[in-house]
Amino acid sequence: MPDVENKVIVVTGASSGLGRALALEAGKGGARVALIARRKNILERVRKQIIDSGGEALVLPLDITNPTAVALAMAEIESRWNNIAILFNVAGVVEPIKRLVNIDNDEMMQSLMVNVYGVYIATREAVKMMQRQRSGGTIINISSGAAVRPYIGWTMYGSQKAAVDHFTWTVAEEVRKTAVRIAALSPGPFESPMQEMVRNTDKSEFPLKDKFVDLHRNKQLPTAEKIAAMVLDMALNKWPEQSGRFTIIRDPELRSNFNGYSVKL
Repeated sequence: MPDVENKVIVVTGASSGLGRALALEAGKGGARVALIARRKNILERVRKQIIDSGGEALVLPLDITNPTAVALAMAEIESRWNNIAILFNVAGVVEPIKRLVNIDNDEMMQSLMVNVYGVYIATREAVKMMQRQRSGGTIINISSGAAVRPYIGWTMYGSQKAAVDHFTWTVAEEVRKTAVRIAALSPGPFESPMQEMVRNTDKSEFPLKDKFVDLHRNKQLPTAEKIAAMVLDMALNKWPEQSGRFTIIRDPELRSNFNGYSVKL
């Protein structure tokens, strides 16, 4: 792992899955980790693990779709640690896993708010802060292969990830002449609470269900910890040519030289 000691790393969705794994991975290297999610009690447990491993952590329980709460959290991070080296926008939901005609208004709005609006808000506040820093910073938006492939039942999830990818591309153009970098990374399927939810979906709503069941049954899903190590490694390396790109991080070539499959949107 490249040197992460004392770097300030902000993770949304830090209470479970990839977000939690990223926070713990950064903490092991001695990073200062700001933990953002709604469930304070779970964040406190993650914080304890980080401290026990030699890192430092700040618990910031909030709703990522609340712009005032996000701005106040970023201000608290700046007051305590002066900067942000990396923001990982991980918070997201895969539900509703349904055909469009079966999705109600509340389900549609909830997924849109978390998967899109929350990313927009956190990115905006981080960019403001990073532009005040001479050293800039890196923003990583967690995307999905579903952003570029239509899957029945992922009408909301896939289209929202596509929105985040385009947003990433556009923000990269806006900050091109600064030291701020932003990229979208697709980790591919890995073992997580989201995967369990996918496996429990009604097949009539999500015809590809059996594919994900088989991946789990055949032990072909990497752990969140393995994916987190790869994502953190990429974020810490200098790859300005990747800013504004959507990258599938599990491409075999990419694992060795960071020049694998990527798309300039």
